[in-house]
Amino acid sequence: MSQDETYGKFRFKADNEWVYGSRSQTSIKTFFAGNHEQSERRQPLIVNADQPVFLAGENTAPNAVEHYLNSLVCCINTTVVAHSSVQDIPIEALKVSAEGEMDARGFFGVSEDVNRGYNKIRVNISAKMPVKKEKFKELISYSPVYEMVAKAIPVELNINID
Repeated sequence: MSQDETYGKFRFKADNEWVYGSRSQTSIKTFFAGNHEQSERRQPLIVNADQPVFLAGENTAPNAVEHYLNSLVCCINTTVVAHSSVQDIPIEALKVSAEGEMDARGFFGVSEDVNRGYNKIRVNISAKMPVKKEKFKELISYSPVYEMVAKAIPVELNINID
């Protein structure tokens, strides 16, 4: 990537289709990386979405805003592991959790004065590894999803390093 900047250009795809009620299904198969389309997956990966019963769903899968939090915590975890590995930082344990605060009046059209999505996300991280918090924050800063989320809404990081 340092020799050919186009080699680092990636493009990911997701195709979603309504199933019934509040259920939908996303298919993820190919992606573009390393200057060409990657077709290593023989079958598409399937990701389901639904709503809790409280929101008129059947509660068969996470809803979209829960998938959003999942994307954030998975990406932070993967990023910390990858960057720690290449920097020879051993990890004994790593747990990342997130919760988002939102006012559903925006989604339901009850109020135009509130956001339709999250107003704030709190990320709690517990790690057992030989680094200081500042170094850990640097590792997190490489996370693509963290960057996308943090640029859009406030993200509070609570880091506990043992």
